[in-house]
Amino acid sequence: MSLNESAGAAVTKKVTLFDHGLGRFCVRAILAGVYLTLGTAFAGVAGQAVDVHAPGLGTIVFALLFGLGLFSIIILNAELATGDMMYMVYGATQKKVGWPKAFLVIAVATLANLVGAIVIAAILAYSAKFSSMGPDHLIATLVDGKLAKTPLQLLLEAIAANFVVNMGVVGAIFAKEIVSKFFVLVPIIAIFVGLGLEHVIANFSLMTITLFAADPLPAHMSAASVALNWVIVWIGNVIGGGFLIGGVYAWLNKGPEGYRD
Repeated sequence: MSLNESAGAAVTKKVTLFDHGLGRFCVRAILAGVYLTLGTAFAGVAGQAVDVHAPGLGTIVFALLFGLGLFSIIILNAELATGDMMYMVYGATQKKVGWPKAFLVIAVATLANLVGAIVIAAILAYSAKFSSMGPDHLIATLVDGKLAKTPLQLLLEAIAANFVVNMGVVGAIFAKEIVSKFFVLVPIIAIFVGLGLEHVIANFSLMTITLFAADPLPAHMSAASVALNWVIVWIGNVIGGGFLIGGVYAWLNKGPEGYRD
């Protein structure tokens, strides 16, 4: 099946589930938040363990392992909002779904992803690895750095982040076997994480873990700074993953048949 056929089928499936099984759509999106937060937590624990013995290398380990969460989402058919940004803009550009419905699907998926992140982060806060999390923990320092960025930094880094994430999502469409999907997704996802770029659902994961587990909270963490981060990063993610990947690939695949993916 071509990219055009696969993306079109995915859009139809997502919209049909949204219209006729909203509860199931939301559960799939909640699971995506859970899966990504579990992967984020594991990457953070591993990165922290390395950073203690080799300062500076913890963030590299974190980046290399972070993609396990997204890989889980792809193979387990959960609904990640930042992937839906690509699919919904692709579908709307090709007139398979209306723009209002496309953005409604993205918005609902975003909120359900947040619910999943909150639930599992609250549980993880009582685990042995996070129950004594200090402000110098790798995850807490990452969060503090994110919340210290200017709005322009957040917007530009969010555009780049979801551009990279959806490079991986499109690559995973081309990769038919599970093992192939793993070797496409995990290294590509490491690019945006290693560069410290801004992904709204990853930030849900990092910030909810920090909120429930860190004592004291990072210096820059407040309700206002977190809300500002999430809103600006969401907008940037729509631009980068939605329009610059989904929209561009939809336009490319309107061309002559011989040049379609």
